[in-house]
Amino acid sequence: MFLIICTLGIVLCALLYKWSVAKFQTFEQRGIPHEKPIPLLGNMCFKELFGLSPHLVRQIEQYQQFKDSKVYGAYFLRDPIFVLRDLELIKSVGVKQFDHFVNHSGSEQFQTLLSKSLVQLKDREWRDMRNILTPTFTGIKMRAMYDLINACSEVGVAYIEDKLKSANGNGIELEMKDYFTRFTNDVIASAAFGIKVNSFEEQKNKFFQLGQSVTTITAATMLKALLFTFMPKLMKSLGLSILDEKMINYFRSLVFDAIKFREKNSIIRPDMIHLLMEAQRKVNESEESNKKFTDDDLLAQCLLFFFAGFETVSTCLCFVTYELCMNPTVQQQLYEEILDVEQQLQGKPLDYDSLMHMKYMDMVVSEALRKWPPAPQTDRACNADIDLRDENNEIVVSLKKGDRLFIPIVGLHYDPEYFPEPKEFRPERFAEHNKEDIKPFTYMPFGVGPRSCIGNRMALMEVKSIIYHQLHKFELLPCKKTTLDMMNNIMGFQMAPKDKFWLKYVARKNETAN
Repeated sequence: MFLIICTLGIVLCALLYKWSVAKFQTFEQRGIPHEKPIPLLGNMCFKELFGLSPHLVRQIEQYQQFKDSKVYGAYFLRDPIFVLRDLELIKSVGVKQFDHFVNHSGSEQFQTLLSKSLVQLKDREWRDMRNILTPTFTGIKMRAMYDLINACSEVGVAYIEDKLKSANGNGIELEMKDYFTRFTNDVIASAAFGIKVNSFEEQKNKFFQLGQSVTTITAATMLKALLFTFMPKLMKSLGLSILDEKMINYFRSLVFDAIKFREKNSIIRPDMIHLLMEAQRKVNESEESNKKFTDDDLLAQCLLFFFAGFETVSTCLCFVTYELCMNPTVQQQLYEEILDVEQQLQGKPLDYDSLMHMKYMDMVVSEALRKWPPAPQTDRACNADIDLRDENNEIVVSLKKGDRLFIPIVGLHYDPEYFPEPKEFRPERFAEHNKEDIKPFTYMPFGVGPRSCIGNRMALMEVKSIIYHQLHKFELLPCKKTTLDMMNNIMGFQMAPKDKFWLKYVARKNETAN
């Protein structure tokens, strides 16, 4: 019996090994430079996979390691991924030959409802949904939504003011990830779902807790994601899903109860639900198309806005305030611009146009997004055999249907050829007279081409609004808990340091613009 068990164990280990390395000849066969992979892990180490080593540093080092190659290979676990370094290849994949690279990879790993969201949709269904949603994010629609976001900014600032009053002028230390997550939670609740939440006063409100539970990556979450990566069909057949069914039912009730109430009482509110209701009505009443915008389609987009806004915007805000804290000269210059805008407003409240026309504010946020992009890379799946050619029309790589590609956004953002001294925080890179020096397809904080982030206008409006109000009232300073070596403190796949974002807030003395 013991011998049989040992034999079966050896056979299973041999089969597992063979399965884990089955694709490891891909790059060698196609002449693509790459690091030697490890069975099961590929080019990842165990610590990196479970968030115990600096993942961002590793990505940049790998990008720089292949600086003489236009494309290199990397194995994510057992799957080969073609990583594009050459700008002409990135342009081809993202724009010129987009029809061959319409989709993101891995969509089959997610449950049915999320597969209806814009990020996960494929081919014609993605194009249809993109066309439906694009009018939702125009400047006019964002301007109408601005007051909702500005109100949340003022609530967030009032919370810090109250804390400072209790501190008797000594300043207060805040963990910014928690603070900004509460702010973005309230923005999403108001601007997307049409409900009023104050997560600073109601620390454990259900809306906030659900967001945290979904976006917090734990070891258990990673294990579940790995099982879906390796065995998506099995997980689906077992009736398992990435998201908790109770959470989906909560949002389903939240969204459709709000829609019924508004329709019954003829209520119009300039938020995301209203815009999606309008889009649904127009599509379903149109006689030109057989496409229908179902309730599940609408709910899927609401969930997408929730997930994207909850995590990425709050993280972006953490890095913006961190850089302002660590670069006092930049902070002072932005504060002076805020005073200039305040003077121009002549006592009127800040409005959308005044905020979005702040040039130095835009430079600061743009540089923060360069150093700390929300997504360090973006991916594409090849849907047909195709040759990718460089600027000399020479074939660089021959791709096959089903091949996965990465565009290494963070690698490009830290490439000294495109951004000299890339570790330095220099908003002047994005000054009007310097913008023309930035090569196309080297700066992509929101992705590239038609599949770039559709909600970037709203995200930037959120970021700039709260930064304006904070700097107007407070000075940001480092404290004992502030992370100094941020790059080496970011572990795992989330853009968050293990020692968190600690800053000190000090009330400004009343000043007026000169």
